[in-house]
Amino acid sequence: MFFVFVLTDFKLQVRAWHNIPQPDERLRFWSNPEVELKLAKETGVSVFRLGIDWGRIVIAEPVNGIEQVVDKAAVEQYKKILKSVLDHGMRVMLTLFHHSLPKWALPYGGWTDTRTIKYFTEFARFADENFGEYVDYWVTFNEPHIFALLTHCSGTWPPGVRLSLFSSLLCFSPLGDYGKAIRAISSAHVAAYDVLHERNPKAVVGVAHHVGVIKPYGFLDIPASLLSKWLTQFHWIDLIQNHLDFCGINYYGQEILSAAGLMLDEREEYSEAGRGVYPNGLLEILEAFHDRYRTRKPELRYIITENGFSDARDILRRSYLIEHLLAVSTALKKGIPIDGYIHWTISDNWEWADGYCPKFGLVSVDRFNDLRRVPRPSYYLYQQIVRGRRVTRQIRVEAWDVLQKEVRRGSMRPFCRGFDAHGRMWAGKYVYDQVNFLDLIKGNWFSDGLDTPAMRAYSAKDWRFGEYQSPGIVIYAGRSLDVLRILASDIIKALKNLIASDKH
Repeated sequence: MFFVFVLTDFKLQVRAWHNIPQPDERLRFWSNPEVELKLAKETGVSVFRLGIDWGRIVIAEPVNGIEQVVDKAAVEQYKKILKSVLDHGMRVMLTLFHHSLPKWALPYGGWTDTRTIKYFTEFARFADENFGEYVDYWVTFNEPHIFALLTHCSGTWPPGVRLSLFSSLLCFSPLGDYGKAIRAISSAHVAAYDVLHERNPKAVVGVAHHVGVIKPYGFLDIPASLLSKWLTQFHWIDLIQNHLDFCGINYYGQEILSAAGLMLDEREEYSEAGRGVYPNGLLEILEAFHDRYRTRKPELRYIITENGFSDARDILRRSYLIEHLLAVSTALKKGIPIDGYIHWTISDNWEWADGYCPKFGLVSVDRFNDLRRVPRPSYYLYQQIVRGRRVTRQIRVEAWDVLQKEVRRGSMRPFCRGFDAHGRMWAGKYVYDQVNFLDLIKGNWFSDGLDTPAMRAYSAKDWRFGEYQSPGIVIYAGRSLDVLRILASDIIKALKNLIASDKH
């Protein structure tokens, strides 16, 4: 994926950007795609997913039409890359919008302004005319609800403007920016779907939809988890259900909510990126979607468009991969129409606000040695599974044994999320007990990536598919009550300071 235009300014705000050699190089996929394509081909996969950067192709607001502001050299380079995918014996799944809003759209509000619908529709038509001959699967949007949330309601993603707590809450109001953006993106998807089917009635067009299993940590966290589930599960797909040939599912795990954000629950296992490991959840999500849409849209099919695990030591990833493939296999046996599985990702990549800290790659990238690629054991495991087209009992046991040895040793591994002594990940670089009322007003309460990873032990929990046991909700939600107490004390403290100021 290429996020050049919006990333250019935003990257400097990311703490993990500044201590990595050659951060601007990313993976050099733009200038040298052969490295990644060869690695992908050698696993035996049949589909390669990639995205095009709207802002790289359309370099200025297309007020008078897209042809006037197209970078023709960029178009030709994309054609070469797409042709190279085919030359490597793989089909193309092409994403039109993977969080990369053109820089020229920022001043007028991006997706909160309806003109972006028109511009994106023109872009979809242009992409079809120039790249359609290479494409087997179209993904119009990748995780737009996450984009709207982290861009407009938290400022975590580009342009990275911090919002106050009040402004963030207002964002979710009926007339707030979140709703405006989602409605505009839905309209843009519908228009793009129609455009792509005009030239090719047999075009296969879908979306990549991020969905996780949302769980409350404590009793008082239930309302927040219900709201989060409503925002992230079906809401957007309901808006576009009649304009989908497939629904892509991006699934990474479970998210445990406490107070205003994510909870690091010591009873659970996590990836470096703070996603709770829960293979059962993939089956639960697939069943929920199939149950909801099989009567509304009987012909709708599914593709796992993203599933992966950040794990620099490559100890957990092998079991994670196997257990999630078992979930997919079970879903297929239950009659859920799944056409494919795409692992995220081949090589360690840039993860927005987390920078290069989380290592999602089946292949490591040595940034101290000219981006040299070193396949991890999970790469060869994935290759074995893809080529053999099965998961054996033996490789499942072997992968789990690798992890259990580290558990027994008490080994430590990197963790890329900021968290405080109570396990609140949402505090980020701000130690939670030091966050005061004025910080909340100013917007200093959102999660930040770490400059360098923290270290934490592996969990002894058996989270394998079919083996996971829920620890249950904390009835006395001490952490949730702490939030209320801290907020109340901070408000009183702030008022006292104001009174003292008046006396002077």
